[in-house]
Amino acid sequence: MKNQQGFGIIILLLIVTGIMVFGTLAAGAAVLLGKAPECPTQGSSSARSEKEIGDTLEQGSVNITDGEATTLAQGYIGGKVDEARVCFTEGLGHVSGKMNLGSVSPSFYVSAGVDLSGSVPKATNLSIQLGSLPNISFISGLAMDKINSLISENLSKFELKQKYTASFSNGSLTISK
Repeated sequence: MKNQQGFGIIILLLIVTGIMVFGTLAAGAAVLLGKAPECPTQGSSSARSEKEIGDTLEQGSVNITDGEATTLAQGYIGGKVDEARVCFTEGLGHVSGKMNLGSVSPSFYVSAGVDLSGSVPKATNLSIQLGSLPNISFISGLAMDKINSLISENLSKFELKQKYTASFSNGSLTISK
């Protein structure tokens, strides 16, 4: 009887291990083969320069469209991210693309707000989706550090002379003094 109970436990452990392996493989396939949501705008050939945007902001406020933001973002992250796109919705900004990780390039979709009250901008309410997986902290945490450092690295390049507010709406971002 003891041998049968021991055999039953071994079978149960093998089944649990098999489920875990299958789940890991399925999650990996969803990240690598699945497609995250994508911002629709591909960029704008008539995008203003950073200086032009800054000069407009000095007058009180500036409105930045999805296309302009996409063009500017491609200049900053173009070597690290393929097909980078930016879009704005009510309350949030989004970036989509494919992250270069050597031999694989999973798609991603990042959503965040921005705090412009300090000396440099900071991302708030950061959410990341990799491939077709929802925002699962364990799995997205693997790429979260890389994406978060990419965001922080690029935001830290902007020195804020004073406090600003950011207002996100569908298709545009308005920054005001």
